Amino acid sequence: MSEVPVTQSKWQVDDAAPEHTPKILELFKAVFGQEMSEAHWHWKYGEGRGAGIVVHEDDELVAYFGGMERRILFKGLPTTAFQSGDSMVAREHRGTLSKRGPFFLSVAAFQDRYLGHGRPYLISYGFPNERAMRLAERLGMYTQIGRLFEIYWPAEPSLRFRPVPFEFDNDEHRKALETLWHAMSEQFGDRAIGVRDLEYLAHRYRDHPTHAYLIHLVIDDSTAHLLGIVVARRAESRLILVDFVGRQQAFRDLICYTRSLASEQHCAEVFGWLTDLDCHLITGTGEQLNELPLRLPFGVYRRGLDPEEIRDRWFFMCGDSDFM
Repeated sequence: MSEVPVTQSKWQVDDAAPEHTPKILELFKAVFGQEMSEAHWHWKYGEGRGAGIVVHEDDELVAYFGGMERRILFKGLPTTAFQSGDSMVAREHRGTLSKRGPFFLSVAAFQDRYLGHGRPYLISYGFPNERAMRLAERLGMYTQIGRLFEIYWPAEPSLRFRPVPFEFDNDEHRKALETLWHAMSEQFGDRAIGVRDLEYLAHRYRDHPTHAYLIHLVIDDSTAHLLGIVVARRAESRLILVDFVGRQQAFRDLICYTRSLASEQHCAEVFGWLTDLDCHLITGTGEQLNELPLRLPFGVYRRGLDPEEIRDRWFFMCGDSDFM
């Protein structure tokens, strides 16, 4: 781990401020080929939900790195982690891959100002593509602390389940969520897991400015037993399994329900993510695992939590990202 000060080279490095937003959104469109609305940006970063770093040369914005706060439980204790969510460098500056380049400057400045002992966040995580992960590892910024598998299931109808759309203003539904999340959090008590309470589900799914999610209480029709909550969304010809709230022993049944939901939605398959440590919880459900898992990073540029303390401890699904 390094505490070498960030060398600014010919670029200036600053905390992102509201006045930078229009240029950041322009850079996002140039880099990713699609627009992000101001409403979507506000959903991610507004009202103190996130922070970022801009790298610029005079009036030209050349790079941005930022992300959002996430309430988690780590070894049973509540804390606030940081999800790295947006990393972008103008195409004409991507060839500068050294410790004087804009990618390094944006990530290093962010970690130096926000992550580590004596900083706002001790724990960070993210879902970088393989190119960004390799580059960050080469520059001594990230280390791998876990893996996610992409998993696929064929759609399959079933009459076993009785779904009930989750109503955020329904007291019984609120109590059911509270009970399910309490049981789930206890089972992951020695791990790191994102909080899945009413406040989180409302902001993450109900209030999402772009995607429409299906949020269902899932009941076993033969026993009237509540199995859990499934969050999913349709994306073209497949259904994305976004999130679960429930006990581990119900995961297989929740998968079976999701496959049935895919059939009802006229989707050919279900797609989801799961940390490799937890794949045993869904074996025997017709799953097909991608042979190339996604790698989970942990920021090590600045001295902070020992990576070994959190290695192979996260529980993640698609919904733990900000873009699925």
